[in-house]
Amino acid sequence: MTFLETYGKELVALLVPLVAWALNTFFRARARLSLANPHTFTFLVQTPLVDPQGKQIAASQTVHTRSLIMWNAGKETATRVEWLFNWKPHCLNVWPPRHYQEHIGPDSRYTIVFDSLAPNEYLGCELMSLNAELPSLLVVRSDQCVAQNINMFPQPVISNPQRRIRTALQLAGVGLIVYLAIVLLQFLVLKTPLGR
Repeated sequence: MTFLETYGKELVALLVPLVAWALNTFFRARARLSLANPHTFTFLVQTPLVDPQGKQIAASQTVHTRSLIMWNAGKETATRVEWLFNWKPHCLNVWPPRHYQEHIGPDSRYTIVFDSLAPNEYLGCELMSLNAELPSLLVVRSDQCVAQNINMFPQPVISNPQRRIRTALQLAGVGLIVYLAIVLLQFLVLKTPLGR
């Protein structure tokens, strides 16, 4: 008798709690913040910059813009979501409009705090400055986690019928893999002939 024939049932009995632990650990409901920077641009405005006395300082001006998007991709609510900037931006717009608290630290770091962010909820933040650099976003965090930076780029929109067909094919593929794993396990443990 081989090792698998002798101890097959015990190995399966040992494997089941390990799989249950892995599923509980890695797939449990939790908050998961994602952060993206879909757009940054600098406009060169052909309007001279003048001082209060009317003397021209520069022949043109620059307007810097940055767009930031954050969303909770998890299944739990993220509480006390903080955005920490190097300094307070000249112009800041949050969309959709939400109440937030502002804090300026002793080192001039600027923090905005949102009470919560529900699952699948998103926040957009638009920054703008005139003739000055924009502050860097140092970190976005909540009581549950730190936001992960992700890259965004444009892609075509897929129609709903195509999306449904793709989902059905993916589910059929997962079902086939599970079925083949069960057949292989039966063959290894119970010596059931394949195809019966």
